[in-house]
Amino acid sequence: MTVNRRQALTLFASAATAALAIAQDDSKAPGAGKGKGKGPRPELPPPTGPVLPIKTSGLEHIGVTVPNPEASAKFYGKIFDPQLFKERDIPNRFYCKTGTAYLAFGTNADVKVGKIDHICALAVDYQAQYVRTALEALGIAMGTGPVAMPTDGDGMRLQLLGVPGGLAGTIIPAGRISQDDPIVQAIGIDHITQWVSNLDASTKFYGAFFGKESSRTASRATFDVARTKLVLETAPAGEAPRVHHFALRVAGLNRSDATAKLTALGAKIMPSGDEGFLRFQDLDGFLVELKPA
Repeated sequence: MTVNRRQALTLFASAATAALAIAQDDSKAPGAGKGKGKGPRPELPPPTGPVLPIKTSGLEHIGVTVPNPEASAKFYGKIFDPQLFKERDIPNRFYCKTGTAYLAFGTNADVKVGKIDHICALAVDYQAQYVRTALEALGIAMGTGPVAMPTDGDGMRLQLLGVPGGLAGTIIPAGRISQDDPIVQAIGIDHITQWVSNLDASTKFYGAFFGKESSRTASRATFDVARTKLVLETAPAGEAPRVHHFALRVAGLNRSDATAKLTALGAKIMPSGDEGFLRFQDLDGFLVELKPA
């Protein structure tokens, strides 16, 4: 799935002019480079070898589109962190931190049912212009715009941002919604499981970014993305491709206490298949798993 050194250097040289323009756009974007929205990053020298698969520190955040972003953020704020955040210049876009990860909530005029529309991985020494060129050589379009995201065959977008990640400079505090302690202490993302329409095609797509899968069966493939995992499963008959669930690592999970408090918030407790885990369905229908750290 990688481009060899000779191919990469040839591609980099031929794309130098276009790459400069893209780099300038990326430096202005929220989440660009190492500072992520805090101004242009220090200039890095051109890569001397393949840029794919990326060197990643893991999956960092999940972007969702929901009918009421503020209500959804408040629901999660009571679970993970009552200090919410919002975009400074864009109305009705909210964020809830989940340890080193976060959930991003947005909307548009046509949203009737919630949807997870992108996931994000962090890349070490990320230089978007060179990654774009290498992806295009593999037939993967990066998309347009300063925060363009490649899209898999099922419409799921993969955002790439530079280490160390975190909330962008355009994001400001949105107030503390409660004096109560959060229900659980989140550490970060454990895994994201996607239902896909074509396992071979999806494995090839994500393999371009993360390398060879760590395990594979006829209906399931798993990628180790640093300390996190991306799991691809063939969608059951009659089910649409989508993120089936995401899991967060939490410290000191008390199942009975968390179950009672989640139920009081309006969450629906779901079978977990493992007594050490706790699964629930949120107000928008997303399935979430809490995994003891």
